[in-house]
Order: sequence, then C-alpha cells, then structure tokens
Amino acid sequence: MERSIAVNYPAAIPVGHIVELTRFADPRPERKRRGVGDSQAYTVPVLHDLDTGIRYMNHAHASIGGNGGNSFVANRYPFEPLAELEAAEVWRGRVLACTLVMVEGLENQHTVLRLAPLGEDGR
Repeated sequence: MERSIAVNYPAAIPVGHIVELTRFADPRPERKRRGVGDSQAYTVPVLHDLDTGIRYMNHAHASIGGNGGNSFVANRYPFEPLAELEAAEVWRGRVLACTLVMVEGLENQHTVLRLAPLGEDGR
C-alpha cells in the first residue's frame, strides 16, 4: 500500500528511486510520552536514497541536543544517524512523487514523498 511521508527538511529524491526509510523509537519513558517531542529523532524519519547513496537527515539524527552549531560555521555531521538511536521501523519503497515546499516562516524547505512498497522481488 502506498504511503505519504512528510519530513521537515529538503529531500529532493527523483521519482523512480528506491528509498530506505528509518523511523526511530521514542526514548522517553512510557508515562512521559505526552505531546510531540520537538527536535527529537523519533519525530521524523531518515531517508536514504539507495540509487544515489545520499542520506537525508534532520539534525536530531546527527547531533546530541540542539542543532550542532550555527549556520555560519560548517558542522561536521556524521554520514549516518547516531549509533545510540534505536530503529523502530525500516521500510523500503519506490518514489512515486516528491514535492518540496519553502516554509518561509521557518526559512526551510519541507518535503512530502509518496512511496510504493517494494515487492518480494525488489520491484
């Protein structure tokens, strides 16, 4: 079944590419899971374009606390999500549609992808 995925970062992945989507577990204790944990790794998935090898992440996947610096200095983010993040779901699909939207109030682009699951044969 097709899925629509929204992420709060730009991820211009071409139609037809295969992506691996990874969602992370909520690390908060069960009784404290009220509301959305803003800027937490579990609130948005990581997308890995398997055709290009490019991984798209939010800063919460790559740095502990905060955004790791400011926009004037290049941050040395890792190439993969932090090892201490527990994967809750890993899913592969083919991109059917991709839209990027400039969110002016946030000075950032958000992405919406429509994905079709891969069959047993990888198609």
